[in-house]
Amino acid sequence: MSEPVGTPGGTFAEVFAARRESLVDRLTEEARAALGGTLGASIEAFRADRAVEVDAAIAAIREGSMSFASESWRRWIDSSVQRGWTASTLQGVLGAMRQVFVDVGLELRAAGVPDATSKIRAFIRSSSEALYLIDKELRARVELLHRKTQIFEALIHNAPDGVGVASPDGTLRYVNPAFERLLGRDDLVGRSVHETLAPQAETVHRGQVLTAVLEQGSWSGVLPYQRGDGTTFEAQVTAFLVRDEQGRGIARCAIVRDLTGSRRAEEERRRLAAEVIAAQRAALEELGTPLVPIAEGVLVMPLVGEIEPARAERMLGVLLEGIGRQNAKVVILDLTGVKEANTEAADALVRAAQAARLLGAEVVTTGTGPELARAFVENGVELGTIVTKGTLRDGVAYALRVARGYVDRR
Repeated sequence: MSEPVGTPGGTFAEVFAARRESLVDRLTEEARAALGGTLGASIEAFRADRAVEVDAAIAAIREGSMSFASESWRRWIDSSVQRGWTASTLQGVLGAMRQVFVDVGLELRAAGVPDATSKIRAFIRSSSEALYLIDKELRARVELLHRKTQIFEALIHNAPDGVGVASPDGTLRYVNPAFERLLGRDDLVGRSVHETLAPQAETVHRGQVLTAVLEQGSWSGVLPYQRGDGTTFEAQVTAFLVRDEQGRGIARCAIVRDLTGSRRAEEERRRLAAEVIAAQRAALEELGTPLVPIAEGVLVMPLVGEIEPARAERMLGVLLEGIGRQNAKVVILDLTGVKEANTEAADALVRAAQAARLLGAEVVTTGTGPELARAFVENGVELGTIVTKGTLRDGVAYALRVARGYVDRR
């Protein structure tokens, strides 16, 4: 909106500066129109930014130097970029600014203000410099974006996991080499995402996965995929939706990791763990039923803890094997460390004595304490012909006499 035309006094710079508030108002309105009403800030903050631009222009006119004007434009462009403005936004605001300042300059020339024409021309030249700077900034951004794109393309291209990008309707638009290797196919682009999945996964994908991606933005879990040769494999999948500035979905992406190797490694770890546990159990069983030769024809088996059926069988096997290998005549079963016994334990002792006699050896028990003796009696256990001695020392003395040919059983 034009102001009344008169013949104001003073230089062009002074008259121009006197219209500062009017310039700010007009620039604010023109810039709003150029941006389509999208300010990115409150109207007060938007007007304050326009005031900074007007002050820079006034300073440039007062300075009368093209270099000063260019530096002012550069500062304005740098600050606008830091606020997140795009090159098109800068161009829109600059066009509005140039239109306002030229209109005011023409008004002042019509009013007879000295040097109005030259000042208008100088402003147009400086604004052209600003356009050059904006174009330079735009080119720099494009170059930076190009470099970033190259880097990300290289990362995705060389990623060990499969990466797929599909349009919102699920049509694949890009797959990286790893994805092609996973499925053994090179014809995936243009096909539906569902064609990559195993048949049993389609219902889950259409329901659970797709719903989570479209409504929540992402989904992570395990899905079965089908290779080109018909075989299937399970994969860890991270699927997510890419949105534009308005929040509209523009792409569905997925990162797919084949779990075959990790599952195989896990099975191998489990197998090795089972083998280790079995070896440890065997070692513990061996330690739980040690057979120690103490003299020619004499063996001692010290027992500690509970004698459960499995351990009793192990004890019997170790005992018979030791008798045969050592050609033993006497085997001492030291029960000092056994505090509790049941019928099965007593029966195991009886069977051990009977089996030993079949091999020509005699079984002697030692260390049977009061609690153990009471347990035998309460369970009605008859130890039969098993020789019992109070202490291991007495049992060893008896065994040595038997091994040397004595039959005295005192």
